[in-house]
Amino acid sequence: MKNQNLKLKAIRVLAVILISVFSYVNLSAQYYINEYDTRCGAVSGTDYGRSIINRVDSGYAIGGYSYASACGIGPFDWMFIRVKPDGNHDMLKLIGTTSDDKCYSLIQSSRDSGYVMAGYMFDQVTGRKRATLVQLDKSGSLQYTKFIYDSLGSVYSQVVNDPSQTRGFSGWNEINYNGKLRNKMLVSQYNSSGIKNWAYRYDSYITATTISNSIDEAYSLCFQPAGGASYGVTARTTFFSGLSTKYDILVMKLSYAGAIIWKKVYRFNIVNPVNYPSAEPRKIIPMSDGGFVIVGSTNAYVSTESDIIVFRVNANGGLMWSYTYGNTGVREFGNSIVNDGASLVITGYKTNTIGTTDALLIKIPLAGGPATWTRLWDPFAGSEAGFDLVKSNTGVTGGYAVTGDASANAGNAFLWRTDVNGQVTGGNCNNNYVINHRTNNIKLDSFIIVRRGLDDKSFNPEIMSPNMVTSTFCSGTDNMQGLEEDNINTEEVTDYALGQNYPNPFNPSTTIKFDLPVSGFVSIKVFDVAGKEVYSLVNEIRSAGKHEVMFNASGLSSGVYYYKISSGNFNDIKKMILVK
Repeated sequence: MKNQNLKLKAIRVLAVILISVFSYVNLSAQYYINEYDTRCGAVSGTDYGRSIINRVDSGYAIGGYSYASACGIGPFDWMFIRVKPDGNHDMLKLIGTTSDDKCYSLIQSSRDSGYVMAGYMFDQVTGRKRATLVQLDKSGSLQYTKFIYDSLGSVYSQVVNDPSQTRGFSGWNEINYNGKLRNKMLVSQYNSSGIKNWAYRYDSYITATTISNSIDEAYSLCFQPAGGASYGVTARTTFFSGLSTKYDILVMKLSYAGAIIWKKVYRFNIVNPVNYPSAEPRKIIPMSDGGFVIVGSTNAYVSTESDIIVFRVNANGGLMWSYTYGNTGVREFGNSIVNDGASLVITGYKTNTIGTTDALLIKIPLAGGPATWTRLWDPFAGSEAGFDLVKSNTGVTGGYAVTGDASANAGNAFLWRTDVNGQVTGGNCNNNYVINHRTNNIKLDSFIIVRRGLDDKSFNPEIMSPNMVTSTFCSGTDNMQGLEEDNINTEEVTDYALGQNYPNPFNPSTTIKFDLPVSGFVSIKVFDVAGKEVYSLVNEIRSAGKHEVMFNASGLSSGVYYYKISSGNFNDIKKMILVK
């Protein structure tokens, strides 16, 4: 009996070891930068990632467009990439016509795991761009396609889902204004079967009877559940500038049926500006108070440059705060934003004076203000731009997943999978970046908007499945900054404890030990002397026992730092000194 118990104990220990090994392999593989290249034989396509989602069946999906001249359908085709949790793709679909077609947004249904894509395709009969939606089933087969159908062109910029699996779309629709084409805001809603509930063009008017010649293009919308189902829509408008390249940001709150609840234009309040301060939105997201956060770009402070603009409004459209993020001599652009529950995380890119771009991630507080951290993808040569991101639900440690395009080959779509600190943990993939911020002086304005009903039409595009090659640009191999490894000793522990880091002072790595009497969620954060969080070292559930983690601070400057542990009701803080 004693020998049998010893055998059972040995089996349990071996099982724990195997689980630990596989957990470590999975953990080390979940942070990476992968690129996706459409291949026509030996010829690379030019591929652009524009939208990313967490799949309901694990992994990610990327929507965008591809120019695969040797094996595509037309000059540009819609591109759908299904990606496994480890970053390798397992499906590629190109969809389109023999003309130029582009996809900008993607969602997935929680009901049947099918996908809905939005953008534009060309109507071969009239030669017009048509705001188009495509439904794929979970296996990637084409189910149906609808486009807005009138005498002129249209484009969809985004699609969103809601708990009932009803889909909202934003974009723009052309009108003829005295012989000139002008884009006006477009918003529509479809049920889960692809039947149009409503579709409206929102025309701007100078007076009740005089239509404006302004350009008004809706770039993003979001579903807002707080206070009753509604939509937030953001658009760029030339209504007040009267200039075709100078925009202000407009935000509308629409009822679930498409009626306007309120509309406001957020203009820079600069007295006698030398150049009209232009600003354009790219993404709007809902906040729990019924308001919204909007991200985009502006040249308000230097006409030849660009800064990222972020602002938050309350449920009635009142401005709560507005900040720009950018440095002199550099052009920064904001393309997408997510709320991770405690902060806002932004992706976009920066362009330097020689024209090279780097994809970036910025984390800021929910109340705005200085960036908590800013990361650049590529410390090497090449150009990359981030266009969309999600808070990743793959793995137990969270983090973010970004898509965009890179300059490898003719151009590749990419997936930049980071930890909660915006880095590829254990990989020399990222640079830290210091970005300045300033408070914006904004005034609110408005104008008359009249909505017009629009029709839609079904059609059948082509769909094909060419080859694609996944390449890993960078993965967690040699750590740049942060958590290198967690060694655990499962001997019995009776009390919580946080040890003094060793060595101390250190350069650049140091070890931090902590004890847990019970399994539970553990947070260890690093702060500078001003109390600003500079790194989240541990942010997950840990088993009971003695732990030690190695912190690599190669991306930080010399000075005094503090590290704080929180687990259950236990909190402790200790000081460490980095000397370089």
